[in-house]
Amino acid sequence: MIAKECLPSVRLQKFAVLDGRVPFNNPIRPKLDAEYKSWLAGYKGEKSIMFYLSLLPEEKYHIFHDLRLKLGKYFFQIDFLLLCSSFGLVLEVKNRKGEYHFKKETNETILKMKESEERIKNPVQQARIQARKLKIWMKKHNCPDVPIYYLFVNSNERATFRIDPGCEHILATLCHAESLLEKINVIENNPNKDKFDAKELKKVKRLLITKHTPDNPDLLDYFQLSPNEIPTGVHCPKCRFLPMVYSNGKWWCQKCDIQSKTAHIQAIHDCFLLYGPLVTSAELRRFLHVDSPRCMIRIIHSMNLDHKGTFRNRVYFLKK
Repeated sequence: MIAKECLPSVRLQKFAVLDGRVPFNNPIRPKLDAEYKSWLAGYKGEKSIMFYLSLLPEEKYHIFHDLRLKLGKYFFQIDFLLLCSSFGLVLEVKNRKGEYHFKKETNETILKMKESEERIKNPVQQARIQARKLKIWMKKHNCPDVPIYYLFVNSNERATFRIDPGCEHILATLCHAESLLEKINVIENNPNKDKFDAKELKKVKRLLITKHTPDNPDLLDYFQLSPNEIPTGVHCPKCRFLPMVYSNGKWWCQKCDIQSKTAHIQAIHDCFLLYGPLVTSAELRRFLHVDSPRCMIRIIHSMNLDHKGTFRNRVYFLKK
């Protein structure tokens, strides 16, 4: 079963907000575009893996996407974790085209493309380290001692592997996406003994979900953007013109002339992503370009936003 769905991370949602609002002539635009493209490609690669994982028996596996757990002072992140009664499997997913060259002499991984090459982190080693950290984490939380396997999975159809003689052992811990189920089948056939009963497995599942801490970076600070550089307002859902005009309970686009009763929903999410997690009614009103405090309260009530505090001290936040 899907224990934690494959959804865009908070970081990726924030990139999408900036992509839709930062002007194209802003000096940070090239860096923003490059990093957003990279994170988006990674997510698309992970999402494509779900096609294969969905073919696994639901009653046997708990599948977690994008787990971020704390170990000591630091966090570690796992692209996918498969957990069953007898073992866990950590998947490190990459979605980059080119040739992954695993070199024996220097223990390096080189990604070669048509006209360039770059040294990258060894994805097999990354998967191994995450599996080791998970093993330590589970021990610290008194979970049953099960084997934790790991795989590097390439999700890009335009990528190949090149492995130096003497490194053949890593073939057991890497594969292309279309071979993933075969690799899982090999692990299943290992002499693993059941360590979890159904009750224990459910308990560990709840523990992993409870301890998951989403990565929530401040991208405004990262890109050194001031709030004044971010255009505010409600996007037109059809032509993306900004800002729409609010009147008589509807949003009107001055460019394509359409009207909408719900165009504000995404803008409110944008505001929380950029300036949250706590936002006042006045801040929402300024962001959406709504003049009337009473109209803003009606919009807030229609969104059923959670709040704390009273009257002038009231702040709003999105439900989890």
